[in-house]
Amino acid sequence: MMQGQKSIFSLPGKSVFLVAGILLILAIFPAFHLSGYTLRLMSMIFMWIALASCWNVMSGYTGYIDFGPVVYFGIGAYSTALLMSRGGMPFFLSIVISGVVAVLFAIPVGLPTLRLRGAYFAIATFAFAEAMKQVALEWDRVVGVHFLEGSHGITLPIGPSHQFFYYTFLVIMTVLFLTSYLIERSRMGYALKAIHEAEDAAELSGVNTLKIKVSAYAISAFFTGIIGGVDAYWLTYITPNDVFSIHITIQMVIMCLLGGMGTLLGPVVGASFLTLVSEPLWAKFPYDYLIIIGVIIVVVIVAMPRGIVGTLMERKRRGGGT
Repeated sequence: MMQGQKSIFSLPGKSVFLVAGILLILAIFPAFHLSGYTLRLMSMIFMWIALASCWNVMSGYTGYIDFGPVVYFGIGAYSTALLMSRGGMPFFLSIVISGVVAVLFAIPVGLPTLRLRGAYFAIATFAFAEAMKQVALEWDRVVGVHFLEGSHGITLPIGPSHQFFYYTFLVIMTVLFLTSYLIERSRMGYALKAIHEAEDAAELSGVNTLKIKVSAYAISAFFTGIIGGVDAYWLTYITPNDVFSIHITIQMVIMCLLGGMGTLLGPVVGASFLTLVSEPLWAKFPYDYLIIIGVIIVVVIVAMPRGIVGTLMERKRRGGGT
């Protein structure tokens, strides 16, 4: 890339000021006495940026299409619900424990499944997600105890104001953005990209590909579990069909594809774009909005096959090439 064509993330000083300025604006946003709907919409955007970033940490950089992250979202949601409603634990401690519980599930799942590649990995993670939903639905009936409450769901304590969740999701989104930034520029990030480009060659060069993939998988699961816990407290009522829904994963995947897989800003752009487009369409066309969104997604992906950010970066490289 030529000197005049550097991206903002090639200029650390300017990048820090730009990101800090945006975060400062977002931090003072609620001070403008915005409506509850606006705060809720912004919170949703932060949540989906964070979830898309979680998926991008492992799948975006390695190219492994994972259809199972909703498992850790659901585990986080149920762990937080049980800890708060039955254990009487405070919220922030509950979501951290939920993230740890998600990791404890992710490592033994990741070790065998991450040895698979391509469609085999995608099918295995999809089957795991559906199996976990059925476990949550049928556990109490099979075991004969009242614990997960099956399809009846679990009710959590009533949460605080919209501002509380606005700032909670803002902090989580910021932490994930910084985590992604550090991973992308670390040896781990280079190893993940090498796996995407040529995994066999990476192994021959001395990269412990399984360890790297499991590490990224665990990091993704930890944050996904935390987000699931926050969402459960936000909604105050959860069921297996809601928190283990494959549609959550599909939305994460689509957001990364739209924004650009394996790019730092891809999840930010993709999640913001899809959420902001979906909301007004859902309000005006409640029966047809999914068709409209589908058409928009197809048009964007056909016009920008590497995603919005990925395609812009590619065009910039070509323009700055010699």
